[in-house]
Amino acid sequence: MKKILLGTSAVALSSMVATSANAAKWELNWGGFFEAYVGFVTVDGDGDFDGVDVRQDSEIIFKPKITLDNGLQFGADIQLEGNTGGDQIDESFIFVKGSFGEVLIGSENSAGYKMTFAAPDVTALGVNSGSISAYINVGSNQFRAPGRSSFVEVDGNLVNDSQRITYFTPRFAGFQLGASYARDAEQDTFAPVDLDSNLGNIFDFGVNYVNSFGGVDVAVSGRYGIGESNDAVTPAVAAVPGVFQDAAGNLVAAAAAPAGSTQIVAPVAADPGGAQIVDGDPEVYAIGINLGFAGFTVGGSFAQEDGGLVANDGEFFDVGVSYATGPWAASVTYANSDIDATGELDQFIAGVTYKLGPGVKAGLTAAYIEQDSARAAAGGSNHEEAFIIETGFTLNF
Repeated sequence: MKKILLGTSAVALSSMVATSANAAKWELNWGGFFEAYVGFVTVDGDGDFDGVDVRQDSEIIFKPKITLDNGLQFGADIQLEGNTGGDQIDESFIFVKGSFGEVLIGSENSAGYKMTFAAPDVTALGVNSGSISAYINVGSNQFRAPGRSSFVEVDGNLVNDSQRITYFTPRFAGFQLGASYARDAEQDTFAPVDLDSNLGNIFDFGVNYVNSFGGVDVAVSGRYGIGESNDAVTPAVAAVPGVFQDAAGNLVAAAAAPAGSTQIVAPVAADPGGAQIVDGDPEVYAIGINLGFAGFTVGGSFAQEDGGLVANDGEFFDVGVSYATGPWAASVTYANSDIDATGELDQFIAGVTYKLGPGVKAGLTAAYIEQDSARAAAGGSNHEEAFIIETGFTLNF
């Protein structure tokens, strides 16, 4: 019995040693960020949004990886939200890197999204972040995704972080290509979706170019995305005044309609109240550029979405300039979002940051927001103007 136990112990010990040897090859990296800002807002419009509030955003990111003897690198990226929400795990995917490029499998933004360049903006508020929704009502009943952005996904951000396969080529002579495919818009791995009645077969392509010429840094990007909208939303209809159909299928006036007649309805051509009308397959186009020199960066982007839900059709553009010297950085950025069915949003954001130490940054931001919506949102008016000022800290670790 002793010999058996000793033999078993030896096997267990050898397994532990082997496991330790394997574990030693893994790099168990983790990091994240935490933004905490105190802001004041005054809003000229319906609803009482004025006052001082706290805005925060945080994530813990786990990035284990291992490099095999053949040079292939395998790893994972798991992003845990630091604030309670419906999307507690923001993104979660496996990656494989090698001389062939990189492949991502799992819940992650699309290739075009990840490869897009936009206007420089050093502030934590950011014209492309949607953070202004912490201070002013720009809910989905006014704008699909707060403020929209050049990083808009096919069909109005409905497929951010969905389960997809993505491939990036190696960068060659400054150029890189990327392509993504998602069967549907679901982020949950275990959620079968009937594509006869939902958005599906979502493709997204991106290309960018990065290089330097005589002290000028150049970064240019382009993208195209498309999905199949299989009547995901039933088109809105409205009753045709005074027109009925009798049991025999004949059209009759309301005054002559016999018992059992039904009122005729027809598709609504425009629906500013809900705009839930499907007008073809959703498509997204976007371009972006950044030019850097002597501490300055200037640039901007343009994005357009057509098809899919009418509520999402529209355009977005941003322009901006930033300057960095030592621990200081500053930027001025403007963005315009014009959604055909629901309204227009203008953002003017300026700010300055100071690096206090490794991963510790203080910031001061001022913003002017103006929006005109096709209809009043709950607690909001057709026209609103807001002034925001906030200060606080961003930690990157």
